[in-house]
Amino acid sequence: MEKLLARIGMAATVAFIAVMFGAYFATEQGIFETEPVGIVELRQQNESGEPAWLPGQVAWLKIDGTHIDYPVMQTNDNEWYLSHDYYGNSAASGAVFLDFRNSSDFSDQLSIIYGHRMNSDLMFADVAKYRDADYFAAHINGELTTPTQSYNLRVIAHREVSAEDAIYRNLESPDFDRPVLVLSTCVRGKHNKRDLLFLAFDNRGEIW
Repeated sequence: MEKLLARIGMAATVAFIAVMFGAYFATEQGIFETEPVGIVELRQQNESGEPAWLPGQVAWLKIDGTHIDYPVMQTNDNEWYLSHDYYGNSAASGAVFLDFRNSSDFSDQLSIIYGHRMNSDLMFADVAKYRDADYFAAHINGELTTPTQSYNLRVIAHREVSAEDAIYRNLESPDFDRPVLVLSTCVRGKHNKRDLLFLAFDNRGEIW
């Protein structure tokens, strides 16, 4: 009996470690497989021309031909929406959100929107696909809609950078002298790397 109990205890310990490691691996690698709660209904409302703006929502972001089609949230830090959905509920998939230091009217020289990379091609998983030149060329147009303005977006660059890159500290990029929008997500298998997608605001009167 004692040997049996010892085996059961060992099995439970192994199972616990496996679950904990699996949870860590899932978080670290971005393995979330489902859309945030309520996102389908929010998309339907947005497409109807009568979107329901949520508390904390500053925009709606859509990149044509991709899975990137989400409300953009903002709060007073860059932590909350990593683990909470659009309604404030705890959720591993989090929500797409604007850097808390950015102006909600996207008038800054560089505005950063963050989103998880999900293995099911949801959230910002498609950002990594812009490494492929053919995919890049076929998916360059998008739209950013705020409560007062709608902007045509055009993808202009993709880069992989360090998570400590100066772009995160300064909200600036020496390569662009006009306002740009940046989508930021993690890189599969590289804890300290980030995938960035740069987009120009095409209807602000600026010539690129």
